[in-house]
Amino acid sequence: MTIATRTYDEVDDAELVRRAQFDAADFGPLYLRYRDRVLRYCFYRLGDQAEAEDAASAVFVKAIGGLRGYHDDGSFRPWLFRIAHNEVVDCHKRRFRHPETELSHAADIADPLPSPEDAAVTADALQRLRALLGTLPPRERAVLELRLTDLTTSEIAAVLAISEENVRTAQSRALARLRDVMGVRSDPEQSHG
Repeated sequence: MTIATRTYDEVDDAELVRRAQFDAADFGPLYLRYRDRVLRYCFYRLGDQAEAEDAASAVFVKAIGGLRGYHDDGSFRPWLFRIAHNEVVDCHKRRFRHPETELSHAADIADPLPSPEDAAVTADALQRLRALLGTLPPRERAVLELRLTDLTTSEIAAVLAISEENVRTAQSRALARLRDVMGVRSDPEQSHG
């Protein structure tokens, strides 16, 4: 697919949003651009593949529905992840109202890797990552989970409705806490490099 002679990968979000605001069928390239990141974020936060897929689907349905009211200020990505963040919060609220299962089965999620050994290593790493993230206060955890989806400091600030300085502080504290939990000592000389 191309817009004139450019592929969708070469078109910025603002142009794709303008097109999708007039015709929802043109939302496809934005969906393709962000689906994996949104799904990964939902999985980091929820720990269940099926629930993450449902949440990611809801995010894109809400994004399409809200696109006509979206005013482009160059912040589509944080706007989309704000929807994702709110959807994950709603999922957690629903869990507390209707607890169904424990998250202990998260490590058993099928992974499309070529070998069972690789799948086991990956599942173990994800379980350890979720356990480590679970030791953090909610804001610090949210900042790191958004950072893991490649959002910038300013985008994370927009998603969480906090200042960029608060994002940097939360990230710094989270990393320090994780180093403590993991027993890793930071070299003061390295932190200035």
